[in-house]
Amino acid sequence: MLLAFELSGEHETLPKAEVLACLAALSVAYEERMFSDGILVIDAQLSPESEPLDVLSNRLGMTHRIYEMKGTSKLEEKEILEIVKNADIDAVMEKGPTFAVRIRFKHKNSFYLKKKALPEKAGELIKRKGYNVSLENPAKTFVLLLTAQTCFFCLLLHSVDKKQFEERKPRFRPFFSPGVIMPKFARALINLSGVKNKELFLDPFSGTGGILMEAGMIGARIMGIDVQEKMVKGANANLRFYGLTGDLIVGDATKIALKNNSVDAVVTDIPYGRSSLISGSSNFITESRSLFLERLYRNALDEIHRVLKARGKAVIVSNSSSFHLLSRKHDFHVLEEHIYRVHKSLTRYITVLEKE
Repeated sequence: MLLAFELSGEHETLPKAEVLACLAALSVAYEERMFSDGILVIDAQLSPESEPLDVLSNRLGMTHRIYEMKGTSKLEEKEILEIVKNADIDAVMEKGPTFAVRIRFKHKNSFYLKKKALPEKAGELIKRKGYNVSLENPAKTFVLLLTAQTCFFCLLLHSVDKKQFEERKPRFRPFFSPGVIMPKFARALINLSGVKNKELFLDPFSGTGGILMEAGMIGARIMGIDVQEKMVKGANANLRFYGLTGDLIVGDATKIALKNNSVDAVVTDIPYGRSSLISGSSNFITESRSLFLERLYRNALDEIHRVLKARGKAVIVSNSSSFHLLSRKHDFHVLEEHIYRVHKSLTRYITVLEKE
């Protein structure tokens, strides 16, 4: 079936990468057909009622909606109504159920002034086939999705619940620390790792537990490590607050107490600061930023590589555009790189690594 993903406009590359990573994690065979104006169209070996579609809608963070494609046309009213008229409506409707036709604009165009009239005309064509309109509570919702040059006529399959991410924003948690990653962004990182339900997921710099929470929400077994006891206690409180459990320990990310090849996926936001507790010392030692971070990153990558299973993925967030150069020295294959500008003074660099 042809699926269309209406992607978030929050980032140029992450939303699409997240969808494709989820499809791979769910072992869904597909071919990419089109990617334009924030719409990703694939031909997937799925049915509208298949379980992977439900899983996708629950996992994705940077997708608004998932549709089944019923037809495409140029931005001409006659052609748009023609694809509605010729679409196989009976294949998705049963006699009796109600429907509604909505219109969504990825770009404002000449049809914006007809945003009420066009859905009404399309709805009349469907109504003539024996179905009833219900704008308040339709059994099926059809959507005219208009981009800069194309109209996609779609059946809405899933709307991604964005309220869940709002409810888990840092200010609503029992334990809070400035500069943490937002839930929606964290969820996208989790999905880039390809972790599956019940697989072991590790964040070796777990901080307040925001990344762990998103991994736990999709069913992964979660483990976090942080060198500061207060962070571990705070992360535990945050997990409990959202009904999650995991193994959190006070420890050193450069000396992870796990067996070789024991972890399915790693996602972490590595420290950016100038100071840190140094393993084996109770003193707070400050050293030059570049020297400290290079040593920390190198040793942590050694450990991440050691504990990851073969072909396991590690998604590393840093504030350095040259981090990928360091990763190449640790028998990792660099799969993807993304740049995420948070604000004027902070840009995050996301590197997706695979253990060779």
